[in-house]
Amino acid sequence: MSMKPTQITQSSPAEIIAGNHDLLTEILSYVPVKPLLRFKCVSKQWLFLISSPSFCLLHSFRHCRRPSSALFFLRHHCHGHPYASLLSSSFFDFIPLHPSLPLSSTPPPFFFFLKSHPVDILQSCNGLLLCSSARIFNPTTNQMASILLPRRLVVGVSLAFDPSRSPHYQLVCVWKVDEDSYAIDVYSLGSRQWRPVVSCFTAPFDVEFERGVYCRGNVYWLSHTDSTVAFNLDRECVETLILPNSIEGAYIERFRYFGESCGHLHLIEIRTNCVPDIEILELDRKDKMGWFVKYKVNLDIVGRGFEAEMFQDHTDRLGRGLRFYAFSILAVIRRSENDNDDDHEDNGGCDPELIVSVPGKVISYNLKTKASRLICEAEDESDKWLPFKGYNAYQFIESLYFL
Repeated sequence: MSMKPTQITQSSPAEIIAGNHDLLTEILSYVPVKPLLRFKCVSKQWLFLISSPSFCLLHSFRHCRRPSSALFFLRHHCHGHPYASLLSSSFFDFIPLHPSLPLSSTPPPFFFFLKSHPVDILQSCNGLLLCSSARIFNPTTNQMASILLPRRLVVGVSLAFDPSRSPHYQLVCVWKVDEDSYAIDVYSLGSRQWRPVVSCFTAPFDVEFERGVYCRGNVYWLSHTDSTVAFNLDRECVETLILPNSIEGAYIERFRYFGESCGHLHLIEIRTNCVPDIEILELDRKDKMGWFVKYKVNLDIVGRGFEAEMFQDHTDRLGRGLRFYAFSILAVIRRSENDNDDDHEDNGGCDPELIVSVPGKVISYNLKTKASRLICEAEDESDKWLPFKGYNAYQFIESLYFL
């Protein structure tokens, strides 16, 4: 009686990976969001894994402080790019910063929610959006959480979220104690309740508590005086932040941009509309007290190719030529949380950008090559002269964070 040789079948590397849950989780956690969402269709196993809250949290940690790929714009209409028919909303438009890339140009599910459920976006923070009535959205997954505010005279609510520091988001609520003083309550997803943390503090008269900016463990609020206030979430205390000295000829509301990107806090002061040079300031991340000039920008260079829209040349009574610049600063986009993100080798080949609106257009100015490009044509029916204000632009950052 002859014995047949036993055949040993070896599994392929793909089968080995597919059968190892921990290994598959580790690999998929490094995949960018858009391809990962498409991978849900591979199998029920992948759908279950990618949709699980634990995986979403791991993925958010691995992809924290990412640059934005698009902006939500308030109340205008867009033309001139492949997705123009999709990107028309009663209140907001979704404008990809790189419309030539198909994946980055596809609107997230939240955009279509905006079309039928108008809400006010108040703040963008590391992939989450804080909206009116203390509703928090993940625009990538279209998930929402609604938080009941304290019954107080609330003057502002800010979102603090950084998956590299904590798996839980927090809300910072500033409410008025009396005419000259304020208090702060904090809501944490971990405890799911409000806690009073600062019983009384004072602030400059014009602090914009309704427009908080989160950056590296602090919520900052802007003032147009010589100082403002910030809330430190680790120490749970209010701190004073010195602002740059006012430059000669500045408007009363001298700061025209205040925002964060990849862990960098930026501030831009506009002297007048007829001065071509502006400076992009950054808060020193070591002491979190001083400001330094990160980029110098010349508007005559920014407007090359867009002279008809941006430059308004006039002659005064003495025959002298005057040039006014019609523009709004929408965003400063960094590509890395490192200080040397100007280097192509450190940021994957992408340069930092200044996103600017001029009448009828949104353009991007490369802060390294000093070249401008058209993002899309945009027209605001209510204000054709200057279509956007900086506070009406909110960064879209892809995230799988589970709400």
